[in-house]
Amino acid sequence: MTTSFDPAPETDDRPVSASRALVPYRPRPSRFGRLFRWWLGLSIVVLFACVFCVAFGLHDLGAAPVHIVISGDDLSDGLTINGLTDGSQALLGVGALMLALLLLLLIPLLVLLIVGSVAIALVFGIGVPLLVLALALGVVTSPFWIVGLIVWLIARRRRSPSLPASARMAA
Repeated sequence: MTTSFDPAPETDDRPVSASRALVPYRPRPSRFGRLFRWWLGLSIVVLFACVFCVAFGLHDLGAAPVHIVISGDDLSDGLTINGLTDGSQALLGVGALMLALLLLLLIPLLVLLIVGSVAIALVFGIGVPLLVLALALGVVTSPFWIVGLIVWLIARRRRSPSLPASARMAA
């Protein structure tokens, strides 16, 4: 039993035509949107690859040769990866390359964010006050603008209506 206060929607008994879309229309993303999605996906993949390679490379770093210091003299000449296996060295190298690629992907975004924030700060810090000043000057000087408009309307040259072609030939 339905009443007039029943909030349930009524069933649609119209036939569904082939031209009617069952899924609402969503516009395709722009080229910039697609490029940004690919760039973001590539950044995430590179980040995970970088973390994976560096983590496994550092895990095997414990097998590095012993660091020997005798009487303050370092005999190993600093940190070396010579004691690592070829696979661990390759993982550290790939991790370093992925880190470089990640930086190549992130540095332009950071520069864009910095330049954008500076531009927004300049617009709000300088542009908005200048716009308010121009609006205030326009309001204050509006009587002069109205007087100038009236003088211009009076002083402008008025064209006389042109005669029809038949009247010009007779004259």
